[in-house]
Amino acid sequence: MTDRRAARPQVIGDPPTSVRASEELSPEAIATMLTAPSAPALLERLGITGQDHEDLAPLLDQAAADAEILAAITTTANQLRDGAGLHVPTVDLEAAKAAHTALQERLAPGEGLIPILALAVSTSTVRAWHEARGLTVEQSWEVLADLGQQMRVHRLSTGRLGLHQLGWMALNWRGRLVHLGRLQFDLHRAEKGTARERWVIGTHIPARGSLDPAAVEDSFDRATAFFTENFGDLADSGDRSRPQDAPAFGHEFLCDSWLMNRTLVEELGTESNIGAFVDRWEILSTSPGADGAAFFVFHALPPYDAAALPRGTRLERVVGERLADGRGWDSGLGRLVR
Repeated sequence: MTDRRAARPQVIGDPPTSVRASEELSPEAIATMLTAPSAPALLERLGITGQDHEDLAPLLDQAAADAEILAAITTTANQLRDGAGLHVPTVDLEAAKAAHTALQERLAPGEGLIPILALAVSTSTVRAWHEARGLTVEQSWEVLADLGQQMRVHRLSTGRLGLHQLGWMALNWRGRLVHLGRLQFDLHRAEKGTARERWVIGTHIPARGSLDPAAVEDSFDRATAFFTENFGDLADSGDRSRPQDAPAFGHEFLCDSWLMNRTLVEELGTESNIGAFVDRWEILSTSPGADGAAFFVFHALPPYDAAALPRGTRLERVVGERLADGRGWDSGLGRLVR
């Protein structure tokens, strides 16, 4: 279940700035991928395991046999595999969400099936970009296996097969993310449109266990080493030079998250893993983020009853009490220079 029959994607730039698909895939080619004997194995490589794999595998043949669903998968897959790299737009999977959800009802209730299948058959371009920028084959598949992780999060929130983190997965298929140990990182331009515009490293915290300080430190060390070695050309590139007073490329990290809230330090203390993690960051700005906190702490999607959310852990008590009593929760943008 790969698009190996298609021409190899074209690498653009030296050092590479993007990778482009050389040709589009036809509905017939995608139907062949969906029904190939290797299809279940690819789902596993994409992190789709357990109940999600059990529920999804029987739908592959049905999706390939429905001309309208297959056409939607083909259109979306070709959009996703069109390009990956630094200077390519991210596909807006949300734009077709209503139409995709309506089509999905022919096969299974819920949302996200068409994007899941489109993501599964469109890995060639992003894998070529990973290779061009120094990721190993194993690292590349670890990045792409985030699809399965996001499906597991969806199941925790809804109890069924699906995917609702569409924007996140489209970003991933543009090659903007890398998984290095405990944390994930992405490249993006900070303070765009100003004299201080520059490349920085975004930081993301996947739901994969505790934030052990040693593991966190190791991830940051690996991120600095990886980006300075494989993206050193971004230290001073584009239309303007890196601001002279900006930290060296590969040493400046940003984190836009519900976790960037000093309440977690005050209530949990720096002896806790979460408190210690938050305490690393200078919080530059905040904005209302109650729904984000409810989702990441309790796997709750709106509408939810804040008073009924569990209080089984210190974290659940800290967040849940504020959601229930009207204080709400602020997300923040954190900055770390190391």
